[in-house]
Amino acid sequence: MIRHTLAAVAVATALVAPQAAMAQSAATVLTYVGTIGDSTRMGTQTFTISSGGKPDSYVVQGKVDLNINVINQSNYTENWEAARLTSFKGQTRDRDDNYVYEMTAAGGKVQVSATKNKDKPNVKDVNPDVAPASFWLEGWFMKAPRAQYISTNSGKVKPAKPPKLEGQQEISYKGQRAKVNYYTMDFDGEKYEFWYFADTGLLFKRSEPSEGGKVVFTLQ
Repeated sequence: MIRHTLAAVAVATALVAPQAAMAQSAATVLTYVGTIGDSTRMGTQTFTISSGGKPDSYVVQGKVDLNINVINQSNYTENWEAARLTSFKGQTRDRDDNYVYEMTAAGGKVQVSATKNKDKPNVKDVNPDVAPASFWLEGWFMKAPRAQYISTNSGKVKPAKPPKLEGQQEISYKGQRAKVNYYTMDFDGEKYEFWYFADTGLLFKRSEPSEGGKVVFTLQ
């Protein structure tokens, strides 16, 4: 597990822009471009990672802004302590539907509440090690497999099988060579693929199925 996440972020950022990495102190922003099919751009996904104010604690602000025929916009916040999710809250506009969702932990009981439009909230007891399906860090998602993940789109709790490390690949990124660890995972009955920088554990690329074809998010 990568304990010093912000340091890892700084290393990964240095692959993109060394001067920007040196300037980062309070937070680091990772932006991924989403494409569907071969190359049709559909929007971005952004993670803003900052210290949570305690040792080994982090706050991750997630934002998704997709627009190709339909609008999909999400904003959510992950709070982590010692690689465990302590709270998660967000909202999504997906086509004509609006979702509000939240994970809370109190008295040893962990619950996820998800509301669609004006429907009654759906509250579900979940595993204590549940995590959002953001998958931004190898050590917290691939190397610490979880049986359940919370959709960052709808708040629905979905099952997952342990990820499989398929091997290591070499990529060209911003004019430099870098090694990435390649994983596959059965997530809610569908195949997801992940590539993480071998030196930092930060997400380089994610691929997932969708109605219009495979969607790929790649770090800018």
